[in-house]
Amino acid sequence: MNKTHESAIGFLGGTFDPIHFGHLRPALEIQEALNLQSLYLMPNYIAPHKATSLASTEQRIEMVKLAIQDNPRLQLNTQELLRTSPSYTLETLKLLRSQHPNTPICFIMGMDSLINFDSWYHYQYILDYCHIVVSHRPGWSPIFNETVSQMVAEHQTLDATQLHSTLHGCIYFQSTTQLDISSSQIRQLLANNQSIDFLTPHPVCNYIKEQNCY
Repeated sequence: MNKTHESAIGFLGGTFDPIHFGHLRPALEIQEALNLQSLYLMPNYIAPHKATSLASTEQRIEMVKLAIQDNPRLQLNTQELLRTSPSYTLETLKLLRSQHPNTPICFIMGMDSLINFDSWYHYQYILDYCHIVVSHRPGWSPIFNETVSQMVAEHQTLDATQLHSTLHGCIYFQSTTQLDISSSQIRQLLANNQSIDFLTPHPVCNYIKEQNCY
C-alpha cells in the first residue's frame, strides 16, 4: 500500500431514484466519523429500456443536487451517468484512481453488498484501487462465506487513520443509522397518491411533484 499525506474522499453509488434520507443520513455519518474531505454521491446508470416509470437521468441528478444543497460535505459525481452503458465497479474505480492519483479513495457499500462481494466482476482487484467502507446496522454480525471471510481477515482495519495514511487496501466497518426507507416505497406511495413528506428532503418532494417524476 502506497503511503500518502492527503486525507481520504468517499464515493457512494446508487440509483437514487429518488434519493432519500436512507441514503443521506448514513452518508453524512460516514463523512463525519471518518473525517473525509468530501463524500460524493454517484448516481448509477440505468438502461433506457428499464421500467419507464423511473425518473430521467437529468431528474435524478437534480434531485441529488437539491437533497445536498445545504451540506457542502456531500457532493455529486455524475461520471457513471455520463457513460452510455452500465459499467463495472472496478472500471469506475480505475477512472477515479486516475483522477485522484495521490488521494485515498473510500468506496462505501452496505453489508449486503459485502456478503455477496465475491460475485462482483474481478472483485479480487477492487482493493488495489480503494478502501472499502462498510455501512452497517449497530450490533449486526453477518455470516460471510469462506472467500469473503478470508478477504476481511486479511484487509480489515480497526484504525480509521489507515484510511487516510494509505491509498487503498483496507476494509473498515462503520456503524450507521439504518433508516427503513426505500426508493421503491416512495414510488409506490406516489402511485397511490400518498404523501412522501419526511422520507426525502422537502426540496426533493417539491421537485418530484412539480416534475411529475413518477
